[in-house]
Amino acid sequence: MPNNKKNSQVVAVASPDVGFPELNVIDQEELYSILGKYIHKAIPIKGTTLTVINGLENRISTPKPPYVSFQMVHEEQLSFSETRYTNTHKIIRNITQLTIQFDFYGANKIKASKMAKSFVMRFNDSWTSEQFAQFSNILFPLYSDEMHNNQYIDAEDQYTDCYSATAYFEYHPEVGMCQDSAKELQMQTKPAS
Repeated sequence: MPNNKKNSQVVAVASPDVGFPELNVIDQEELYSILGKYIHKAIPIKGTTLTVINGLENRISTPKPPYVSFQMVHEEQLSFSETRYTNTHKIIRNITQLTIQFDFYGANKIKASKMAKSFVMRFNDSWTSEQFAQFSNILFPLYSDEMHNNQYIDAEDQYTDCYSATAYFEYHPEVGMCQDSAKELQMQTKPAS
């Protein structure tokens, strides 16, 4: 057997960078769109249209009742972040709780108390989880507090038919960042004599 004293070489090449990975995240507009779809299913109204608006950021005057206004009032981290890696990116997933206040404004035959009670009962039922499973894989309904009467005075100094309920959601958004990684690994070895 001839004695070949050439060095051996091992080369490993990483898979090509295919761009930034798809992240699981819902922006504010998507969140409000999902909540609006849910409200229309949870509070069926006959004979009129139920308007659903984003409370503090809608930049329009209040609509004619009946309507529902909602606004995210708090976001709280529930646990430490989870991290996963791709060949070129680091992905961090955060587990948070969203607190959203829903205000129900009634009119004539459509009372705010009935809308709020309908919302609370449906939200605290498994039906709500089934509905949100159709809308998102990172937003999960937890529970709703009981409804309470709001002492809301309108522009004409009249008390308005208004009830509120606060609902809680678990949310799993992700953020990504570029991660330096080796594109090629080379190693030279010498054969044993």
